[in-house]
Amino acid sequence: MPDDQPDQLDSIIKNSRPQNGDPPEALKTPHNYLTFDRLGDPLDDPTSAFNTGSDGHVGVSDPDTVLGVVVRKVEPTTPEAIESDLAEMRAADAKAGTDSSSYIPDWTAVSVTPALAPRIDPTRLVRRNGTRVRPECVILPDNRSSYYPNSYPWNCVGRLFVWSNASSPGWDNSGTAALLGTRTILTASHMVPWGSSNWKALFIPAYYNGSSLYGSSAASWVTNAQGYSNHSQGDDMAVMRLAAPLGTSFGYFGCRTYNSAWEDQSVFTLPGYPGDKDNAERPWLHLNFPIIDDDNDGAGVELEYRGDAYHGQSGAPVFAWFNGSPDVVGTHSGCEDNPGEPMQNCAAGGSALTNLVSWARSTWP
Repeated sequence: MPDDQPDQLDSIIKNSRPQNGDPPEALKTPHNYLTFDRLGDPLDDPTSAFNTGSDGHVGVSDPDTVLGVVVRKVEPTTPEAIESDLAEMRAADAKAGTDSSSYIPDWTAVSVTPALAPRIDPTRLVRRNGTRVRPECVILPDNRSSYYPNSYPWNCVGRLFVWSNASSPGWDNSGTAALLGTRTILTASHMVPWGSSNWKALFIPAYYNGSSLYGSSAASWVTNAQGYSNHSQGDDMAVMRLAAPLGTSFGYFGCRTYNSAWEDQSVFTLPGYPGDKDNAERPWLHLNFPIIDDDNDGAGVELEYRGDAYHGQSGAPVFAWFNGSPDVVGTHSGCEDNPGEPMQNCAAGGSALTNLVSWARSTWP
C-alpha cells in the first residue's frame, strides 16, 4: 500500500480556515484584452472597436473586430513529444517537470466542503407522452449539490467558454476547467477545437450566475493549448495557457498519478457546471465517492466512478485531499453506458496527466 493515502474527512477538517484579508488587487484590475480583425491581426487602435452603452456595458461596435485572444495554431501533444520535452527540461534543471504540488494563497479561505448555495427547482424533463426523462450520466438517486465557490479550492474551478470560430458573436461550447498552475488550466481534450485554425476560449474561475464571484476582471483568455487530439477516454485531457496569471491570485490544485490502491475509497469529489442544473450558471458537485476501477487506455488511464455528472462538466477535476492538499487525479471526460453493464462516468488520468501538467507548469510559468 502506498504511503500517500488520501485523507479521510475527519482528518482534513482541521485544514479549513476563514478568509484572511481581501482578494488581491490584481483581481479588480481590468485586463487589456487583445482585439483582432477577422484575419487574426492585432488592431493598431483597439479602443476604436468598442462602444459603451447607457448601462455601462462595453460592446464591440465594429463587426470586423474579434474580442479576445485568437489561438491561430494548436499543435496536439503526443506521448513521445511530452517525454522528449520533459527529458530536455530535466537535463537542464533536475527540478523541472517534477513539482506537482498545490498552491494556497495566504488571503483565501480554505474549506474541505464548500458552502451550499440555494437550490433552484429544475424544469421537469418529460417526453410528449408525459413520461419523465432521466438525464444522461446522472446515476439515480441524484447526489449532487449546488455550492458557492467563495473559498479555496472551489474558486479554482471555473467555466470554460469556447468559440470554434473566433469571429462568431457567441461561444458554441462550454465546459469546466481548473487551475493547475500560475497560467495553466486543465480540461478535457474534446473541449479544444483541434481542427480550427482560428479559435478562442475564455476561462472564468468561481463562475456564478454570469460572472466570477470576484468580479468581471477575474477571467482570462486562452493563448495556447496542448493535449491529446486523437484521444481515447483515458487520455482525453488538455492543458491551456492563460493570458493572465490567475493562479497567483486564486492558487491552484496539485496533481497525482492515480494509484489503484486508492480504489473503493469514498474520498473523491467532482465539481463543475452541468447543463441540466441552473443552465450551467451555477457550480454543482458530488462529494465523497469512490473510484471503482481503472484501465489503461490510450496514453493514460481511464478512471471509472459512479459520481454524478452531466454535459458541461467535461474537463472538471476529479480530486481528493492528500496531507491537506487538494490533488487532481483525473479530468472528467464523459459517460460510459454499455449494454448489460452499470452506467458509470469516467475521467482521464495516470502518468499522462501528471506529465502533461508538469510540462505546462515548466513551459508556461
